[in-house]
Amino acid sequence: MNHHNFEVLHHGAINGVTGSCHELLIDNGAAVLVDCGLFQGNEETSDGAEENRLEIEFPIDHIQALIVTHVHIDHVGRIPYLLAAGFKGPIICSEPSAHLLPLMLEDVIRIGFTRNKQMVKKISFYLKRTHCRRALSSLA
Repeated sequence: MNHHNFEVLHHGAINGVTGSCHELLIDNGAAVLVDCGLFQGNEETSDGAEENRLEIEFPIDHIQALIVTHVHIDHVGRIPYLLAAGFKGPIICSEPSAHLLPLMLEDVIRIGFTRNKQMVKKISFYLKRTHCRRALSSLA
């Protein structure tokens, strides 16, 4: 019987309930990220970052996939930042979430992600063409 060592790193939802973002490290050095949400109100990240600091400030090169538990803003709102940081892995979620995720993230981008129209187009195109379609096709 093989035994694996796991470690969970918390990149959000530490001092409260919003900003859910947790990294499951597996003993071979790979990892999956569970959620990547926005902080709301006065909640902070583990290093004290508040809701206005949204960049991904942890290494992502070893993260193999993002698992989305559900499509609330405090669980998915920083996905555009994750994509902008270079994440190219699959987004794994339920079929209903796969249908709602592009709509939710378009709203995130429009209301506060950035005013840079070129980046908005880039992230929107990436979401529609790559991740969400891949998630939907993997469910079929």
